[in-house]
Amino acid sequence: MSIRATFQPSVDEFISTLEEFATGSYLKDDEKDFWDEPFDAKVLPDLRKILESYLDSLDNVGEAPELDAVNSIAQNTLDELEKFNTKHHGAVVEPEEKEEISQLMFDAAKLTGASDLSEEAFPEFE
Repeated sequence: MSIRATFQPSVDEFISTLEEFATGSYLKDDEKDFWDEPFDAKVLPDLRKILESYLDSLDNVGEAPELDAVNSIAQNTLDELEKFNTKHHGAVVEPEEKEEISQLMFDAAKLTGASDLSEEAFPEFE
């Protein structure tokens, strides 16, 4: 099974949770009186694309790649995520989401079989 196929359900759940948060669909009608949408849910397909592209890149890096290749893919993705989040005033990917994305990215990277892969040496989402 590909890395993308393995982690697609996690990406889907992550985006779904953010969509609920963005739309307030988890709230009862009377709880929405003083609620403001934190960000426009229409931006979530862009976030999904970044995460799925990362998974596809890991699938395409080959078996047992060099650690530098995997870390480079991760760093490029983190750079894209930072640009995305800055564009949306830091409202989409907050610390909790950063932690979840970081864990997903590291877990997916482990499936490449890259030697010497460790959380300490893996790029951080700041």
